[in-house]
Amino acid sequence: MKLKTLIITLLVSISSFASDQLFEKANKAYNNSDYTSAITLYDSILTIGLESSELYYNLGNCHYKAQNWANAIWHYEKSLKLERNDKTIQNLELANLKIIDRIEDIPQLFYKKWWSSFISIFNTFSWQLISILIIWLALTIKILSQFTNYKKEHFLSILYSLALISFFATYCSYERNITKKEAIIFSSSVVVNSAPSNNSIDLFSLHSGSKVLIIDNIGDWINIRIANGNEGWINHSEVKIL
Repeated sequence: MKLKTLIITLLVSISSFASDQLFEKANKAYNNSDYTSAITLYDSILTIGLESSELYYNLGNCHYKAQNWANAIWHYEKSLKLERNDKTIQNLELANLKIIDRIEDIPQLFYKKWWSSFISIFNTFSWQLISILIIWLALTIKILSQFTNYKKEHFLSILYSLALISFFATYCSYERNITKKEAIIFSSSVVVNSAPSNNSIDLFSLHSGSKVLIIDNIGDWINIRIANGNEGWINHSEVKIL
């Protein structure tokens, strides 16, 4: 068992060292405006099973410089799923200005917009940690109050309320960043159909770089919804899943 643990630790260390070397080489290639080489090096890090918000962000920048808007958008979106970052959001907005489709979001009610901004402060893992820390603190205070004269019922009530809020924020963050299936259109142009069939009615068209929400699938067909609420069916091969 000790030998197995040692081997695993050694492999992880080697993998981490190799990825650091590749990351440095990729950064150097990017700084030299060799975006093709940088993309290859960054992608090789993903191939060995390592990923990070910064890695996807750098890949997004490479594809942006290469004017591959769909790939730039896809990588920026992947970066934001791991960590919200103002630079990534700004670059994503710039990339979205380069594509054909201009899809207006359905206006959100003010409290939904506020809650969405609130849960974006931290990623899903951070919300999980916050929830655990609050519960741990509340239990510690509860135990202390049983064996000492330390009474903080009002403080405990506040902690319980914060725990509920953080648990709900964790759930919503998980739903948005992990459970929700989204994709980016990679075909230059795709017709959205009314049913999962080429013989169905053509509803509207989408172009490379547009973001869609996947709400269902049948065989090779996926049922998608765009930001303005319009829905339809396209072939799975037209998109790249986030």
